[in-house]
Amino acid sequence: MSAFDLSGLNILVLDDSRSIRQVLTTLLRGLGVTRIYESRDADEALVTARLCRPDLALVDYDLGVISGLEAVRRFRDARCSPRPDLPIILLAPPNLPHVSRGCEAAGIDAILPKPVNAATLAAHIHRIVQTGVSRAAAPLSRTA
Repeated sequence: MSAFDLSGLNILVLDDSRSIRQVLTTLLRGLGVTRIYESRDADEALVTARLCRPDLALVDYDLGVISGLEAVRRFRDARCSPRPDLPIILLAPPNLPHVSRGCEAAGIDAILPKPVNAATLAAHIHRIVQTGVSRAAAPLSRTA
């Protein structure tokens, strides 16, 4: 159970796999999050972000057609993104140095290693909520 009240958060889940989106939604609901918006690709996620104003996003590293890093670059582009400062947690395979380097360059706030579990998901969300993380002020966080 979550030590913080996450029920007021709007969370965007971006993953090309419907089953993974459902798993993440189930985990988030178990943490008390009630407003979860799912997108299957970067274009849909940008539209969803414009309409739903998420407080943070969970983005998968492998989105099929493009990488999660490219999707994050689009989110960081103020010309096309409604929330270029949106805190973003990337879901990625563990121990891939090129992913870590790419995350820093793309402006990702944290990397959550796969497979995801409720405890590490909650820890990342709590850190972002607690610190009011901003990309300029917080170092990239990675929890194994």
